[in-house]
Amino acid sequence: MKERCVSFVKGVVFAAASMALYALALWLLISLLLLVISMEEGTGGLTDYAFSLTRSMILLSQGIGFQTSAITLSVIPLALTLLMVWLLASIARKRHLSWAAYFGGLITWLSFNMAFAFHISVGLLDNIGIVAVKTCFVFTVAFVLGVFPVSESWQRIKAFFGQHVARELRRALSLGAALGLTLLGIYVLLACIDVVVWIVYGADAVSKIFEFDAMGVGSRIMTSVCSLAWLPNLCIWSLSWMFGSGFRIGELAHFTMWIGQSTDLPGVPLFGIFPQAIGNDGLRSFLLSLPLIVSLVCALAFMLSPTGFAIRAPRAGDDRATVVRDIIMFAYPLGSFCISGALVALGSSCMFALSNGALGAHRLAHVGVDVVASTRAVGYPTIVGLFGTWAAVIVADAAWYGLRLCWSHLRPAKNSLSTGNTADRQPRGVASTPIVVDHATTTTKEEQDGINEQAD
Repeated sequence: MKERCVSFVKGVVFAAASMALYALALWLLISLLLLVISMEEGTGGLTDYAFSLTRSMILLSQGIGFQTSAITLSVIPLALTLLMVWLLASIARKRHLSWAAYFGGLITWLSFNMAFAFHISVGLLDNIGIVAVKTCFVFTVAFVLGVFPVSESWQRIKAFFGQHVARELRRALSLGAALGLTLLGIYVLLACIDVVVWIVYGADAVSKIFEFDAMGVGSRIMTSVCSLAWLPNLCIWSLSWMFGSGFRIGELAHFTMWIGQSTDLPGVPLFGIFPQAIGNDGLRSFLLSLPLIVSLVCALAFMLSPTGFAIRAPRAGDDRATVVRDIIMFAYPLGSFCISGALVALGSSCMFALSNGALGAHRLAHVGVDVVASTRAVGYPTIVGLFGTWAAVIVADAAWYGLRLCWSHLRPAKNSLSTGNTADRQPRGVASTPIVVDHATTTTKEEQDGINEQAD
């Protein structure tokens, strides 16, 4: 009982310290931004809103939007969300917190967020029950990510699977999850590269928006730094755009590789980097085929590499049991590819859903991607690439095994035919009649001399 009380107190301290560190860093950044803007605009009192804006951003980073008379904002700054989850998970792992500490930390974390929600100067888009559910969910995810991989529960689960699940099945499950995460990581990396290209090509447009808004150097720098909070959202929208679906800024703009139209967009510098339509058909086709190419290459590597499934064609000299076992081995990569495809579809749909939101109440009520269409644009070519590679490897191995088997049957017949021809071959000019020697009438030299003397 005493240990549980100590763990409960540790959880309370853990949640309070994490919230303090996160809120302090965010408050300093917002205060600096407001200070720079007030100095350049020659107005005072903006820094008084720093604490209220900090509380609003803490709730927004957990998926709780807010609205004022001038703006409605529910697009989650995913960079801040990832930073919050990373901070909570890192501290929980470093302090080796137990599950008893989870309840103390959850109560403390919920208390802080409820206090922010009740004493906030803006209107929240969610009721108090939804606020409690979202904040508890964020804390739970972060705590599980930090504690579960090093907990005794995870070790017991691993031991149970090691004892009751076959090695090949465990390997197939782990490789399937690894392949799915690898594909998602490559897709996100490609999207990040695409966003860098957007920034390079959109630098002039962003500069014009800065000039139009009459922003000074300090405001430009601080605005660009604060825009990084939504950089993961841009990467997710870029992923949808690059694979053929696209994204919308409400009813004001629609961006795809075929369309790059916008009308009356707000003067937000971040909007200046949005892409134009691609006129090169070859480049457009290449971008659309990227998920298919990546999934083909990754699936082939996982099937043939020694660290993967190490699929090899059966040898001609293998017995029937070995050949059957090699054929059954193809079922494991099939199961792994099913897991990978499901993981890619589920992960991409979650990312697309989290990246969406609103920047207004009417024409800007929906900002982001079509989740269903974007998931289909990512998942369908990925699944085709995975199962196409699996089928192609089966056909190639079957053809190679057939060639080996035919060669092994033809080679002994060829060797026997070659041996028979060599035995029958005779030199030219030599009679083929065999010479018979009568050993009974053969005499030695001494016997022949004795016979000759008797004759004389």
